[in-house]
Amino acid sequence: MKTIQPHINIKIASSEEFYEVKHFLKKNQTYSASRGDIIYTVRVDKKLIGIARLLKIEDDLNSLWLRGLFIEDSWRNQGIASQLLLAIYQSQKNTEKIKQIFAFAEFHLDDFYKKNTYKLLEPTQLPISLQTRFFNAKEQRKKWLCLVKRV
Repeated sequence: MKTIQPHINIKIASSEEFYEVKHFLKKNQTYSASRGDIIYTVRVDKKLIGIARLLKIEDDLNSLWLRGLFIEDSWRNQGIASQLLLAIYQSQKNTEKIKQIFAFAEFHLDDFYKKNTYKLLEPTQLPISLQTRFFNAKEQRKKWLCLVKRV
């Protein structure tokens, strides 16, 4: 028997979708979003099943920070997060302005990000504003990988 793949739609969220995105994040007990964020949504039919949040970096206008990536539990391990990262990459590559995307990830996600062509980066190579965030998190005992994807 052949499994039918659902139609997945990935796009940058419109301002009209902002409250739906905030509600989705709250419902899933993950980080919230701000109006200045670049938010990509993942939908199956019209149902919101995942998002990615990117922030502009004030001291490096050619870079973005992947601040959050979330796919609902029931949709995980189906390659959707990888499709989302690819869509972000392709979209940002077409802008010709963005040269790299930084991410902080928990250690158990190392293989996932490497599979999606993110490379480990020394925190001292981050833009100053992200270095500050990274080292503040480290002081709070957060154990994150520092990653970059060149666009």
